[in-house]
This record gives sequence, C-alpha cells and structure tokens, in this order.
Amino acid sequence: MTMVSPPKWLVLMISIISSISDGHARARIPISSKVTGFDKPKGTIKTIESYETGEVIDCVDIFKQPAFDHPLLKNHTIQIKPSSNPKANGEVDVEGALGQAWWKNGECPEGTIPILRPQNHTDHHFMRSKPHVKRLNSNDAIIIPPRGHEYAEVSLIDGVYKGASAKINVWKPLAVNDEASISQIWVTSGALDSLNSVEAGWMVNTVYGTGLDAQIFIYWTTDGYKKTGCFNLKCPGFVQTNKRIALGAVISPVSTYKGQQYEIAVNITKEVGYWPKELFTLLKGFATQISWGGEVYNSRKYGIHTGTQMGSGSFPSEGYGKAAFFRNLKMIAYESIERDPENLQPYVTRPECYDLKLVEDRSSSNGVHFFFGGPGYSPQCIN
Repeated sequence: MTMVSPPKWLVLMISIISSISDGHARARIPISSKVTGFDKPKGTIKTIESYETGEVIDCVDIFKQPAFDHPLLKNHTIQIKPSSNPKANGEVDVEGALGQAWWKNGECPEGTIPILRPQNHTDHHFMRSKPHVKRLNSNDAIIIPPRGHEYAEVSLIDGVYKGASAKINVWKPLAVNDEASISQIWVTSGALDSLNSVEAGWMVNTVYGTGLDAQIFIYWTTDGYKKTGCFNLKCPGFVQTNKRIALGAVISPVSTYKGQQYEIAVNITKEVGYWPKELFTLLKGFATQISWGGEVYNSRKYGIHTGTQMGSGSFPSEGYGKAAFFRNLKMIAYESIERDPENLQPYVTRPECYDLKLVEDRSSSNGVHFFFGGPGYSPQCIN
C-alpha cells in the first residue's frame, strides 16, 4: 500500500487535522436569523452561511458556549492550554489543514467558537452503542454486539490507557433508512450499564446533522448511552476552544474510488476542545479499552440487511484507493508515552457485509493500519 504522572483526565481533548485542502463552497451572510428555523444561540457575535451546503455557522463567545449550561460546569474555569497535557501546551497550526465549506466566507473572530446551527427540528437519530466485552476467564473474552449494529474494528482490551489516535480515510458512503455510517475512535471505561465513552471521527447520518455529507463529530456518555451525552455540542458538556473547526460541519473534499485520497488525523488528547473531568465517573482515572473502526446501524427495514455502506463501500481486499483505511494507530499508555498498539483484537460482526484486514507493519510509514468496510446489502449479505 502506498500512503503517506498518573493520569488525571482533567481534560480529555481532541485534535482533528488533516491533509484535506480547503472546500470549494461559495458563501454569504444570511439575511435572516431564521435561515434554518432556529434562533441564534446566546453569545453569537457573527453568523456565516455556506450557500453551497446550506450550513449556518454561529460564532459564539467562548465563555457563553453550551458547555457551561451543564450543572456540573457552572464554576468550571476554561482550559485554553491545559497543563495536564504537555502536547497541548504549544501552539498548534491548523491553517489549511481541514477543509470545511463555510471557511470560504471568512472565519470566526478571536474569543469565539463556531457552532453549526441545527438543520431541522428533530433530535431523533440512531441509538448509540458499543460492543460489550464479556469476560469468560482470565484469558478469554467474547464481544457481544448490541442489537442492530454492525462493526468492523480493532481493540485494545483490559488495559490502562490515556488516549488514542489514528489517521482516518474520509469517504462519502451511502446511508439509507434513517441510518448512519461511522468511522471513529472509541476511548472507554466501565461495564455496559455504567460505560464512560468519548468518541470522535467522521460519519454520514441521514437524520442528524448534514444528511448525506461526511461530517466531523464527537460523542460522549457516562452511563452506557442511556441518559447522558450527545453528539457534538447538542447538549452541555464538551468545552470547545478552537475557533476554526465546526463540529458537525461538512468535510470537503472527500476520497474518491481510484482517485485522490483524503484523511483526518483524530487524536483524543489534543486541541479543538475537551471534556472536563467533572462529567465522568470512570474516565476521571483512565480508559480500559480503545477501539478503532467502522460502525453501521442496521435497521433491517423491509426485513433485509441494510444497504448502508461502511467506509468507502468497498471490501478491504480491494486495497488502497478503493477501500477505506485507518493508519498510524497509536495509543497513549498510562505513563503518557505514545506507542504502537500491540495484540490488537479484530472484531467483525458480519464479514460477508463488512470486513477488516489488519496490517501490523510497524516499519512502514503507515505503521499499524487496516483496511475496512463493505457495501452492506448484496447477494452475500441479505438478512
């Protein structure tokens, strides 16, 4: 393939940088604050509308962002450059790194953060979940998938971790039936009912966000996806510090079959923003599992397997330029040292629908990497 001290969890941060060039959208200032049917959020200093995508971005005073509506964060002091994370203390250059269509109209002022205004009045989206690890004995474990979800992922299980990263190939897979196709990193701790999870990557979601376009997202929960947490800034919690990246906004351009390949670097330890420790019960200490890979919700509409694609929609056997990939997988160990993951456990729910091919070649520039994905419904994947 050719491609280019004990943990405090005071802040769990995410940086998203990439080889993607600027988008090609034309943009204009909206003539009305009701462009999307929603009022401007409090603290809005400036509003930007992307004509091509229909996105509306509100530049909100960093100290008036939704995070501080959370009852546990009323007295929180914002950490612009958290001292608990040495990698975040230096300046981070994100200029030209990530392509978002709304950039063509300008940028948010210093002291503000960009917030994507909702596109519709529904909060409905597919139910989030995570495969559950069931321990049989000290050496063996089985992974139990939640109902209706399909996965192609690799994991580190039963460890002590402080973070994870990877470069994730970005595509625009088909998503149908109010479903989603996701490529992401999970950093988790705890049993199913009390699971603490922080997640980041890209997705195509036909209900939530930007519909059929690939978008950047984050997600968090502290109770196994029951009552806490949400995507992006849909609920109070995640504190954003970056003035250029709009969570939930369209990524442009994306990879094409046999064409140019684009990727984003996702690091759940650095810049863009953070989850304060006050939100969590278990991730205050450390994570016990890290996963990298793809997820699709299979609604089984009409009684057959979903036609929602994972990754590029091609099987991993097709290789670079055709199949989607994760590369340069890294984990941050308990002692804050970044390392290549070892003894990764692959997990694929339905290889005839979506599959994964792991390559642990640490000598190449791609490091530990894998191809993943598939078309979903096909003659081999019917129900």
